[in-house]
Amino acid sequence: MNFNQHTSKKVINAKYFLGVILILNIYWMSVLYEQFLLTILIAALFSIATSTIYNTLTHFTNSEFLGAILSSLILALIFFAPLGYFIYQGVLFVQTIDTSNIELILPTTGDILSFLPESLESINVYIKEFLVSINFPQLIKGTIKQILTFGGQSVIFLKDSILIIIFYFFIQYYRNKLGRYFKRIIPLSTQDTISLFREISVVMGTVFYSIVLTAALEGGLFALIVYFYGYNPLLFGILYGFSSLIPVIGGLLIWLPIILIEFSHDNYIAGIVILVYSVIIISFLADTILKPIIIKYISTKIMQSRVYVNELLIFFSMIAGISSFGFWGVILGPAIITMFLSLIKLYEKIYLN
Repeated sequence: MNFNQHTSKKVINAKYFLGVILILNIYWMSVLYEQFLLTILIAALFSIATSTIYNTLTHFTNSEFLGAILSSLILALIFFAPLGYFIYQGVLFVQTIDTSNIELILPTTGDILSFLPESLESINVYIKEFLVSINFPQLIKGTIKQILTFGGQSVIFLKDSILIIIFYFFIQYYRNKLGRYFKRIIPLSTQDTISLFREISVVMGTVFYSIVLTAALEGGLFALIVYFYGYNPLLFGILYGFSSLIPVIGGLLIWLPIILIEFSHDNYIAGIVILVYSVIIISFLADTILKPIIIKYISTKIMQSRVYVNELLIFFSMIAGISSFGFWGVILGPAIITMFLSLIKLYEKIYLN
């Protein structure tokens, strides 16, 4: 064996040795930081999503530290400050609910039908059959139980949110160094690496701004209707804004208890008005029709991206993410699908062209 062959063999053995050590170290690092992996990942995705905010603040202040501090404060104010108010007021609200006498607030079928217009009397029999088929006590008890348990979950969520803000600050502060490091170690060309990060940044930014705008829109619309009936508009606006991120039943968790409270006070017209308003104006018009339009507007106007973003794909990935990962799935869902599609594009470019 000559000198070159011996050297080459040592290099190969060194690579295998370092690879094994690296894998073992990654495993033990994952065990060490297991409780923080999700929060670190969410913080990193938020950092990617708000890169335009950070770059603007850094340019304005001429300081990476101030840019990281200010962007962290902005994230806390627009996302987590309302959550803190919601938890405080929400816990106080659910403590006033008497679940032992929940049947007393259930309206009778006759009470509801008596308030229908005469023009709809012909369909009373069908409405009555529908109402009779619903197990109201079981439905309402289940809803109240979910609301009561949500208070305890919110405390855990708030703790995770604080950790996310802390990790977010450090990722923002070191983002340029981290970016250069990942560009150096990722085995792709500089152009492909930049393209990959750019696509993820655009989608994450689109998701982040769409969450803020749609939650504010739907929360504001619900706050408007409950204000006229004497409820705290800020509290229930925040409640509805956050619950709107839950697919299918999100808004129902907020407007159903309010309707039942109105029925318990014989305010049947108010209950029906809130029901119709919540279903048609908020759930159908704002959530189903306007949300995809908002996503498209953010992608093309705010993010000013030439990268094509399928607003329906993002919308359904948010729903799938929430179903799989809970609340934070609204960020993880689009991130996973974006990474998958970006890698497919790179594979096609490198190996099929």
